[in-house]
Amino acid sequence: MPIKGESLRELMHLQRKINGMFQEMLQPEAGQATVPAYTWVPATDVCEDDLHYHVEMELPGVAIEDVTVLCQGERLRVSGERRPPRELSRENVQRVERYFGPFLRELAFPSPLDADKVRASLADGLLILIIPKKKTGRRRVPVR
Repeated sequence: MPIKGESLRELMHLQRKINGMFQEMLQPEAGQATVPAYTWVPATDVCEDDLHYHVEMELPGVAIEDVTVLCQGERLRVSGERRPPRELSRENVQRVERYFGPFLRELAFPSPLDADKVRASLADGLLILIIPKKKTGRRRVPVR
């Protein structure tokens, strides 16, 4: 009996294999990339005020030590892994609707991020990032 969601995972695996074949044909000298296969993308909300970007990302069942946050320039990259709570097998599973495995979410912002001052917390399955906007050193000069 197939496990619900298994066909989607198989389709994603096939897509990765085909993308890899095209990549190899177009850039054979690049060799095989060691990029992990991401299995899910967490839902994310982004708001801003004058000084900060506020990012809220749903990561239920993910431990803080399994999350990596990287800010570079105007880009934010959050990656990690959600591990299954126990071993799942075809014999004992009736239905699996949650995704497990590695995840990745990348966001681009209109202004540079101050990576040194990011505040992060993870509670009740919600990752909250408060990311200061980097001061660019440009001053607004009033036009008269």
